[in-house]
Amino acid sequence: MKKTSLYFTLLLVFLFLEKIIAQDSYIYPGNEWDYISKKSPCSPINLLKRYAIDSLNTTGLLIIKGGKIVLEYGDTEEISYLASARKSILSMMYGKYVDNGVINLNSTLEELGINDVNPLTEEEKLATVDQIINARSGVYLPAANAGSGPDMPERGQYRPGEHFYYNNWDFNVAGTIFEHKTGKNIYKAFEEDFAIPLGFQDFKLENQRKYSNDKVSKHPAYHFYLSTRDMARLGYLMLRKGNWNGKQIIPENWIDKTTTEVSKTSYSLFKGYSYMWWLHIDSDYKLLKGAYTAAGAYGQYITVIPELDMVIAHKTKAVYQRSTQIPEYERFIIKLIEGENKAINADKNIDLNVFTGSYTDNSVEGQPMNLEIVIDGKNLKIKGPIFPQPVNIVLCSETTGVLDVAQMGYPNLMFKKDKNGKILGFNVMNMFIKKN
Repeated sequence: MKKTSLYFTLLLVFLFLEKIIAQDSYIYPGNEWDYISKKSPCSPINLLKRYAIDSLNTTGLLIIKGGKIVLEYGDTEEISYLASARKSILSMMYGKYVDNGVINLNSTLEELGINDVNPLTEEEKLATVDQIINARSGVYLPAANAGSGPDMPERGQYRPGEHFYYNNWDFNVAGTIFEHKTGKNIYKAFEEDFAIPLGFQDFKLENQRKYSNDKVSKHPAYHFYLSTRDMARLGYLMLRKGNWNGKQIIPENWIDKTTTEVSKTSYSLFKGYSYMWWLHIDSDYKLLKGAYTAAGAYGQYITVIPELDMVIAHKTKAVYQRSTQIPEYERFIIKLIEGENKAINADKNIDLNVFTGSYTDNSVEGQPMNLEIVIDGKNLKIKGPIFPQPVNIVLCSETTGVLDVAQMGYPNLMFKKDKNGKILGFNVMNMFIKKN
């Protein structure tokens, strides 16, 4: 019996130390986010930035991997409206107060004294805080602000807990409950619990403001105005299970609870919903296992992808009359995942010999240029008149690669093969270079 107890104690100590060591190994931003100093030329991030520029209406974008910036685009310091991404922030704020008992998820609207301009029915008053923050309250009243889902059910059509319907009334009431139970202004609480301990770079209390319409509802919308780089800090806190450099800001069990499916939804990647977060459940992409997103109208997103140790903070500022809708953002996510998957599964045992030999560039009429691809140690290199020194070719797969020249943006090479695998030549910068 004593031996069993000793083993159990040692196991607990080991698991505790393992967790502490893991936390100590994480990188956290200081006053500024650090950048990954050198990216692989085959990194899918290189193409992803071009896709964001060409195909999205992005005004601010940060991708954080392993605690450092791997991609930055647009104005990441600019403060603007987060729209419905605010709801996921409130979910984060609830964690501490649910854990310490200030907020009881099983309390009903009746017990909390919640009512509205259109009085609640006796059945509607039975909705719990848990059902409110999961958009399953069964209360189908108009919200102070627009942005609820289409086709609102009729009042009384569903009982509390029976049906998921994305209604801003629920989310606004969640804000009212937070303030009543904590006794704190929602923005002041956010500043104290998140902005200060996480070292926000751009947060200002005076920028935050609610939207009210007392003729429609007593419960205002609590809009947040943040920068892209501060959004990334919130996502990174979630990625690190609520821990920030050794301090537990959000209880870890709350992170687990709020990112576990409660309701099924219909978007192609956002197939689940839980405590005001959209979940990437039932995905065909293994790298999206456990991933989730805060989403706001016009293009405000915070996506956490644990399998890649990655956070994406994306913003499209609506005042510029731009928008990045969910389907467009989903395509962005898919491109990122497909690229990362290819990078992870790239064939590391490529036979370099099949690429060697002489090539001719006939792109300029009457002036063919001879090039040669050789093996130098473990590296494949190309040499010729246009290269003062031989240039490394970094192979990303058996048919693709890049010229390892950062100043040129790592030009892509696409090798063409016949059915027997023999190299016929390669395409680079809209030119086909034929193998002799």
